[in-house]
Amino acid sequence: MIREIMELESPNPYARKIEFYEADQVIGYLNYSLIYDRIEIDSFFVDEDRRREGIGKKLMSYLVAIAINNHVENITLEVRISNEIARRLYKQFGFREVARRKFYYGDEDGILMEKQVM
Repeated sequence: MIREIMELESPNPYARKIEFYEADQVIGYLNYSLIYDRIEIDSFFVDEDRRREGIGKKLMSYLVAIAINNHVENITLEVRISNEIARRLYKQFGFREVARRKFYYGDEDGILMEKQVM
């Protein structure tokens, strides 16, 4: 099951969370900020033992539906340059690599990715 959590204990008033859970156990989540006409993905996680079950795709599909319903123009995120699995998933959803951010993760560059929604 997927549930959206709107009221997070966060200093970010735009913060939202989508969780994928079974038997009251969270297996994956996607933290994002809905800021006027855009969404920024802050973090995305699927339990290592449950990967390759389509949970990430379900979370991302749910987020894209939220974006459409809220007339969002684009969705952005940063991903480690070494995270090929995540980059492939994002590309499946129409994200494109738009910039490289040197040492974004301290020890590693990040890739800024964007998906046009509207």
